[in-house]
Amino acid sequence: MNNRIKKALSLVASLKVAIALLLLITIYIIIGTLIPQHATQALYQSNYPTLAPIIDALSLDAAYSSPLFISLVILFIINLTSCTLLSLPSQLRRSRSIYMPPFKAESEYRVEEEDEKMVKSYLKRKHYRIDTDEGGFSSGKFRWGALGATVTHIGLIVIFIGAVVGNIASDQEMISLLPGSTREFEEYGFSIHLDDFYLTFEESGAVKQYISDMTITNDDGTTHRQSMWVNNPLHHNGLGFYQANFGWTSDLLIRQAETGESLVSGLIRNGNTYFYQPHHLNIMLYGYFPNMDIDVNQMPYSINNREDNPFYAVVLTQFGVNVGSYIIEPGQVIPYEDIAITFTGSTPYTGIVVRSDPSYPIVVAGFIILTFGMFMSFYLYPRFLFYTNGKLYAESGKNGWVFYQAIKSGITAQRKTGKQ
Repeated sequence: MNNRIKKALSLVASLKVAIALLLLITIYIIIGTLIPQHATQALYQSNYPTLAPIIDALSLDAAYSSPLFISLVILFIINLTSCTLLSLPSQLRRSRSIYMPPFKAESEYRVEEEDEKMVKSYLKRKHYRIDTDEGGFSSGKFRWGALGATVTHIGLIVIFIGAVVGNIASDQEMISLLPGSTREFEEYGFSIHLDDFYLTFEESGAVKQYISDMTITNDDGTTHRQSMWVNNPLHHNGLGFYQANFGWTSDLLIRQAETGESLVSGLIRNGNTYFYQPHHLNIMLYGYFPNMDIDVNQMPYSINNREDNPFYAVVLTQFGVNVGSYIIEPGQVIPYEDIAITFTGSTPYTGIVVRSDPSYPIVVAGFIILTFGMFMSFYLYPRFLFYTNGKLYAESGKNGWVFYQAIKSGITAQRKTGKQ
């Protein structure tokens, strides 16, 4: 390999660079765990008033798909690939069937006064390759285990490549569900039903967590229930469901003033308008305030989302002209000509990010390769034995003492069996 290329690879594959990158990636992962992901800007401003601008600037509300995080992962892939390429020639040399490490006569792992035939018999039974030379023999096993580190590195590289592919090539959409509603995913062979959605609160009244209880029904009729919340997504049939945000849907009721007959009953969200045709009347729900207060500009706002002091701000317009603005409690009537307008209550709805992730098979393959590489490194590591002058020397790159004790115990057991 050209010296310049080798120096460049050595710099890129530096352990210091790897540690720095892993530290930054770990910090991002911790941030993505602690900060709710894919939530609304209002939630960040409410829960993290000081950090909200930083969260927005660094895309920490979608930490795992932010450009900075993807860049760090790509740099780590380059670092690990360079490290693997530099160490591979040495590992390939040590994995050859004829390789033997230098003999160390001063090795502390020495079995005294062993019978050569008995030792050879034991090693053949344990599938060791035996190479006879002048004055004794050498033996080895699992030489190819020297490649365990490379296989482990390849597994990590595949996993990180899967992470990059997933963040770049994934497709996602936002859906909103009310308790009791169902969403079909025909292409994926199942549907989800929102059994319940509720909020939990800090002592201060700030939202602590929002939780969706879901029932998943497959096309074959099988079902299972699962709860999901921020940073605890749901995965099924290649789709990922991520708790992103929430909002309020209010119950609008229009009745005939004299008889009380129900004319209109339906749901309306904050900022939306219902057009009542008979009166050419636009009924706009300016906002639902679960715990209302009035600011210095005499405008309503909600202290938090706990329903301690609920009110509705409603604006009525007719032919583009404002005909009334009201702040009312749940159940309080707004009279208008011969009708009575009421908001009877509100229900929180959940906003969910639905994401198809093509990287899933890549990541699974990476974990399989990684597991096999670790198995090679810890259990199939190379083992070497030297027999000379009636003494047996054991040597291993890992767990030398354990290997020595296993050889010693095995030969002792065979000797006893031979005597019997």
